[in-house]
Amino acid sequence: MTAQEKAAIKNWNPRYRRNVYLYLWIYGILGAVTGITNDAALSYFDIVAPGLISGLNIFNAITALLMSLMIVWVHELGYRKILLILPPLTSIFLALTTITTNQIVIMFAYIISWTAIGVYDLMYPLMWTSYVPKEIRTKMFTVVMVVNLVAQTILTFIGGKAVVYFFSKMQSIPYDTASNLSAHTAQLSGSYLANYTNAFRIVLILTALVNVVAFVLAIFIKDEPKDYRTVGMKKPQTPEEKKKAFEALINKKTIMWILYIAGIQLGARLVVPYIPIYLNDYLHIPRGITSTINTF
Repeated sequence: MTAQEKAAIKNWNPRYRRNVYLYLWIYGILGAVTGITNDAALSYFDIVAPGLISGLNIFNAITALLMSLMIVWVHELGYRKILLILPPLTSIFLALTTITTNQIVIMFAYIISWTAIGVYDLMYPLMWTSYVPKEIRTKMFTVVMVVNLVAQTILTFIGGKAVVYFFSKMQSIPYDTASNLSAHTAQLSGSYLANYTNAFRIVLILTALVNVVAFVLAIFIKDEPKDYRTVGMKKPQTPEEKKKAFEALINKKTIMWILYIAGIQLGARLVVPYIPIYLNDYLHIPRGITSTINTF
């Protein structure tokens, strides 16, 4: 660590530092939630709402649009209010997918909860710009991503195995037997299918409950209007000034970055969501092992 970085940490505004540390915990919890929603939850939806899975790309496009609209409100509401809104949206609508068999309701709940989950990924760049000293900003970007990915990796690994575990307990069969049955879900019927589906529901409800901790942590975030919007301007910007500020953003590096992110998101949204379903339903890999593969 350089002398400049040490000085930046020493002189770091205590309120800013606290907000950053709180968000690290919140984003870690979000990583845990994502570990379930990007893996086990998709297999659950494949059982109870196949229409959602067949049109998953369309629903993901809708969530991306809603995320873009929601993040605009940060400059009006502030970081704290947004972070107080996101956990209830995530938990309530994620839990809703477990208490209804109506595919339309499940699709709607998916859109709302996945939109809320996605907004977290857009929050920390804004907060880091406001709260993290520039001398350590790059390192803190690394830290927040590592925290999220570690939590996501752990819960992805555990998620499928937890489903098999609960299934084995409800069906009163050994774990290995339940694991083998989970590789052939299309052949399950009666109590086997009901208990296997309920095992997913238990995991999703537990995930929703864990996310409540993010709401509690967000209560302690303290922000001020100057953190998320320009204050104290003597006069509003003229159209010419706004145009000039916008044009400053349109350069080669910005365009290349947008194209890079667009390419990554395109691949992620077109291919990645279907991997756990392909492994489990078509290659007949047991659900716990599918989660292990997805971990890597």
